[in-house]
Amino acid sequence: MASYYSIAVLSMLAFSVSMGHALDEKKLQTTLYIKQRYSQDQRPLGTDTVVINWLIQDGPGAAANTIGHAEGLTIRANPAKRLWATIMDLVFEGGSLAGSTLKVMGLLGGMNDAPTGQWSVMGGTGELTIARGIINYRIIQEDGASRTFEICIYVYYTPKETIPALGCIASSLELPTNK
Repeated sequence: MASYYSIAVLSMLAFSVSMGHALDEKKLQTTLYIKQRYSQDQRPLGTDTVVINWLIQDGPGAAANTIGHAEGLTIRANPAKRLWATIMDLVFEGGSLAGSTLKVMGLLGGMNDAPTGQWSVMGGTGELTIARGIINYRIIQEDGASRTFEICIYVYYTPKETIPALGCIASSLELPTNK
């Protein structure tokens, strides 16, 4: 009989914990722009790999404010289709997301090959802790000197104030002792 009682209590506890987490989630849905300047914001690393540090801006034009950088690597994945596998952190340094990052990866191509696409969001830090979702992108400008992506970010995240501080986690753990 005691085991049935234990199962019922554990089931209710698991349900309440999962419901509490779902209520803590927030959604971010916004449009930003990435400016890729070929000669300034990237450097080759071998023949098919490029280190990137592209600008994240709040608008598409010359008057746009830079609010962060897309930092990472892009690797030629499919030379026949001119597609690049890109792994980057969107690092926000200004605006309402300052101090936060998004972990992003996916394929990208050029204006003539793949002007639209989708990247996966697999994590985040700061206000965007434990982010997951997608970024739909569209190349809206491309010439010999630069390319501009319009990115539509759609992610769920857990606000940083709901995550316990490291000290709280460590103090609540019972560490094993060697006897």
